[in-house]
Amino acid sequence: MSKNLFDKVEGVVSSSCLAGMALIIAVQVFMRYVLQSSLDWSEELARYLFIWSVYVGCSYATQKDRHLEVTILRNFGGPTVAKYVTLIAYVLTIGFCACTAVWGFQMVDFLAGTGQKTPALEIQMYWVFLSVPVGMSFMAIRTAERVLAIIRGEIKFASPVEK
Repeated sequence: MSKNLFDKVEGVVSSSCLAGMALIIAVQVFMRYVLQSSLDWSEELARYLFIWSVYVGCSYATQKDRHLEVTILRNFGGPTVAKYVTLIAYVLTIGFCACTAVWGFQMVDFLAGTGQKTPALEIQMYWVFLSVPVGMSFMAIRTAERVLAIIRGEIKFASPVEK
């Protein structure tokens, strides 16, 4: 897979899941309140699409540097302090993502072995849980890319603005 294609995967998957979820919910509202007949599977599918959107969207937010941050430690010192605090935070994030991905793959493997299915859609439950290790693996990769960019000097840290 080329780098350019990989750069777009998270955005496309996350956006598609959100769009699908919105469409399914709109159809369900129409069916329930206009036609007086609800769909049995719509809530469940919308929930699963939302889960996929969130986990894959975490990776996309990392790629675009859009995660919320507590910056008090980073802004406490100058650019050098900011660089090292950010590097430590990113390394811890990679560790968290890696552990979550490994445990997520173990859970997927367990669920695949049990054959458990979702109540309304009757799809294998591991498809829902696969969102965790996939999203966390992508996020670990994206965070590692940011670490490398800091080390190479591609990301600069400015002095905090004084008021």
